[in-house]
Amino acid sequence: MKNKYRVLIADDEAPARNKMQRMLGQFEHIEIVHTAQNGLDALEHIEKLRPDIAFLDIEMPGLSGIEVAQSIAPGKIPYIVFATAYNEYAVNAFELNAIDYLLKPFSTERIQQTLEKIQQNPRGRFAEANLKNIDKVAQEMEAAGSFQFSNKIPIPTVDRYKLVDYDDVICIEVEERFTIIYAKDRTYTVSQTLDHFEKKLPQNDFFRINRACIISLSKVKEIVIWFGNRFKIVLTNGKEVISSREKSKHLKHILKY
Repeated sequence: MKNKYRVLIADDEAPARNKMQRMLGQFEHIEIVHTAQNGLDALEHIEKLRPDIAFLDIEMPGLSGIEVAQSIAPGKIPYIVFATAYNEYAVNAFELNAIDYLLKPFSTERIQQTLEKIQQNPRGRFAEANLKNIDKVAQEMEAAGSFQFSNKIPIPTVDRYKLVDYDDVICIEVEERFTIIYAKDRTYTVSQTLDHFEKKLPQNDFFRINRACIISLSKVKEIVIWFGNRFKIVLTNGKEVISSREKSKHLKHILKY
């Protein structure tokens, strides 16, 4: 390999982290910049250190490896490789959606194959292809009961990540190029797009009411019939949102109206 790759390893089990370090240490063009013990630690250091490659275990405390990948800010996305000990169904989900993964227990030769694949693919194209398919993998694995999501949104602060429960979210809105999460206790400004949250949040509980806002259906206080076959949605925090004409049709279906 011509390029030296800066690598982050994330696994909540020390033996697995140590094994990965030993294996990667055999490649002279690999520099390990951080080993994370959980998902929050991994996400924090991916955004801080901006490694070239992130090896993420699937099941970790705080955030799963897939949730870490979904939460990385645009422009900071490394090559992502998942490590998994899951069943055949989960492996098929990865293969179907063209995401690279390591099935535990894996060998040095298998890691070499992954590194060769990375070398042959430009980072931007590889990362884009991964992100497009991560949500598909997550949906398939969740449907199969392979793992449970943590149902929290990680919010970066000065020195840590605050986890906001989905149940505490009232709405998420784009305001002047910023994405604002309106929660029960306060508001948060985040870097993720509204499209990101629309894919990630459970569709039975959240609804994109217009191009700039997603609402929690459980936080709707009042629905007012509005002009032009639209609705004015009054939320529990007093915020009012006008539905688009297109979304109003879907909302009528949800309300059986």
